[in-house]
Amino acid sequence: MTLPISISVYRPGTTLDEELAGLGYAAMRGWPDQRPVTAALVRSRLHPPGGAFPTIMVVARSATGGLAGAAALRHPAAPGAPARLWGPAIAPEWQRQGLGTLLLKYAADSLPQGMLVLTAEIPATREHGCTFYTRAGWCPHSTAALLKAPIVRNLAAPGEDQMGVRLAGPGDAAALGRLYHAVHPVHGFAVAQDTYPRWSGDERFVADGLLVVDGDGSDLQAAALVYPLIHSAPGEPAEALLADVLIHPGADRAAVARPLIAAALAAGARHDAEVARAIVPTSHTELLADLRAAGLATVEEIRYYQAPLVPHTEGEFL
Repeated sequence: MTLPISISVYRPGTTLDEELAGLGYAAMRGWPDQRPVTAALVRSRLHPPGGAFPTIMVVARSATGGLAGAAALRHPAAPGAPARLWGPAIAPEWQRQGLGTLLLKYAADSLPQGMLVLTAEIPATREHGCTFYTRAGWCPHSTAALLKAPIVRNLAAPGEDQMGVRLAGPGDAAALGRLYHAVHPVHGFAVAQDTYPRWSGDERFVADGLLVVDGDGSDLQAAALVYPLIHSAPGEPAEALLADVLIHPGADRAAVARPLIAAALAAGARHDAEVARAIVPTSHTELLADLRAAGLATVEEIRYYQAPLVPHTEGEFL
């Protein structure tokens, strides 16, 4: 049976967010990347960053109107950054009927010419997912580690007695940009300058989830960002995503990393998180060592696949 496919611009704040949250959870249930999925998480993934073009939604519905499957293509935040494919996510009753292949084709047809497009995170043990993309002509791009740890309850707020870790605010925006650029110069200065607006603009942002360690003058030695995932799914432990950890190349990493990460996990605990979660590129060996020293353990390898590049044709416009 062939279901009708619709293509539209994603608009956050509609009933589709809740539908996509339910679909995403159903599609990952039972796999190593299983986690609570909320409408807020959906919006954080699909909302276009900065001044990027709107996210493209590809949706399939059953005859009764139920969401059978969906995929989305989010454009990059800055020139040179990759676009991201979310999905295809398929409802269990519609899996293995060719719907994922069809949704991927529709999404691939809307890919910008000459632009790098990567999948979202795919656990290596989800072999059928890896095979799905390779059969479609997508190539392995990079890997990351999925780390988790139970959060030990420590509700103390960060202060000067915690190795100089403190809460950050809008006044730290410029310093955060400089720190981000020092850690990730390849991302470009425009992306670095947007660090605080990008982090704080996420719906999951909480004021006590952004922590920094001061350096000399107006510079920062380090920063950590944690997003608590507040949900009401029965039987699912609330999670805190350790979304980013930045440690200046010139900082004393051994002295800074552990108290900073501990303070970030304590922030998650204050929002009732029971499990800490982080996804770190395997090339970031120092950060992986920092997280493991703080008690997080690798539970899965994550893989990313790259779309076949669509050659740019002279005279055509993106």
